[in-house]
Amino acid sequence: MKIRNAIIDDADEIFNIEKKVFKDHWSLKSIKSEFNNSKYSKISVLEIERKIIGYIFQRIIDNQKHIINVAIDIPFQHKGYGRFLLKNILKDDSDDTNVFLEVKEANFPAIKLYNDLGFVEVQKKDNYYSDGSNAIFMLKRNKRDGLVQ
Repeated sequence: MKIRNAIIDDADEIFNIEKKVFKDHWSLKSIKSEFNNSKYSKISVLEIERKIIGYIFQRIIDNQKHIINVAIDIPFQHKGYGRFLLKNILKDDSDDTNVFLEVKEANFPAIKLYNDLGFVEVQKKDNYYSDGSNAIFMLKRNKRDGLVQ
């Protein structure tokens, strides 16, 4: 198992996972545009035997990190790979990094994982997603605030 920085050549594999995992998925064009926004975007992939099984898209500005997309391919879900990917991404954060994300209110496994990793709910928005689903906004505060473990 290996986490590495994604390259533009990974976009098609990321898109294939995206289509399987999400009903209202990103387009291939949107995925590729994240590679072009390299000043603030960081895309990492999780591989097993050189096969991409998951990915995470982040936007990082100063001491703020926003996880904007994360997925594990369906055959590999509920086996700890998402936890592994997130824990490794989060361990590199400095003591003054706050991490934000939003998640569908009905995505109970993801919410449990985020809670286990120290995220707390800070806001809820009704009809946030294109399918009308509500969103929960979550935050993992920096260590200086004393809330990150």
